[in-house]
Amino acid sequence: MTQSDRRKHTRVAIETEYHLFLNDGEYSGTTGNISLSGAFLSKPEPELMPSCVSQSGLLKITLNGEPLSFKCEIVYVATHDNDILPAGAGVVFCDTDDETVTSQLNLAISQKPSIS
Repeated sequence: MTQSDRRKHTRVAIETEYHLFLNDGEYSGTTGNISLSGAFLSKPEPELMPSCVSQSGLLKITLNGEPLSFKCEIVYVATHDNDILPAGAGVVFCDTDDETVTSQLNLAISQKPSIS
């Protein structure tokens, strides 16, 4: 089974600023992609280490001007010196159901500013 076969939701390439809050501090960067079940966080600053895998935290993003917050767990980390995988972290959203996440994302996408 390939990695894409195991994914429950389609990933969408969305680049938006994020802030990830873990017990040991705050990390920030730009998302690489987002799905209904998680996100890839590109090049977090400061750099996350593989020892952070399995840590839970709070991910905050803004999508079309709408602030969104997700409880999440880190499931993957690759550092900048990794020659195979892109530097960043994969997170899975926790403590929410698909309907809630769908509603949050749909709300954010629909909140486009009107043109005067």
